[in-house]
Amino acid sequence: MSLYEVICLAIILSADAFCVSLSYGLCPSANPKKICIKIAFGTGLFQFLMPLAGAYCASFLFEFIENYAQYIAGIIFIILGIKLFIESYKKDSLDCADKIDISWKILLSISVATSIDALAAGSSLYLLKAPVFISSSIIGFITFINSVAGFCIGKFSKKYTPDILEKIGSILLILLGLKSILL
Repeated sequence: MSLYEVICLAIILSADAFCVSLSYGLCPSANPKKICIKIAFGTGLFQFLMPLAGAYCASFLFEFIENYAQYIAGIIFIILGIKLFIESYKKDSLDCADKIDISWKILLSISVATSIDALAAGSSLYLLKAPVFISSSIIGFITFINSVAGFCIGKFSKKYTPDILEKIGSILLILLGLKSILL
């Protein structure tokens, strides 16, 4: 994978974290800067760790699937893209009746939930022989930045609909998967 493709993948994988951050930004909060940094750090860290874990798991299976690696990676990207596209229609709005705060338990839940896709992406990175640590670092950093951006946009805009980003990201993932399979 090229650097450009890794950056595109990072932007796509960070879409869920962006949407969660945007949702929290839309809600009134007692300490918005603290919430913003907690969400950005948690999602960025897990988006960094999950591809490493996925690549580590894939390394054990690689000798068995080496001849099919590009097809498996492509199928994984296509499945992730379809899943993301379907989920973009299932989003419920966050109830913001009271001022919110975010506990460590909620932060962990958000971080894991928004980075599950990165686990599968990490296995694809390994199968495509991409530099996994560097790619994971890029994914984590871009997720951190996008989470901060999402929170800030949420604070300044109450009418923004984040599901369009997930739709665009899902289409890009499907295209990345098709490229992996066909080229």
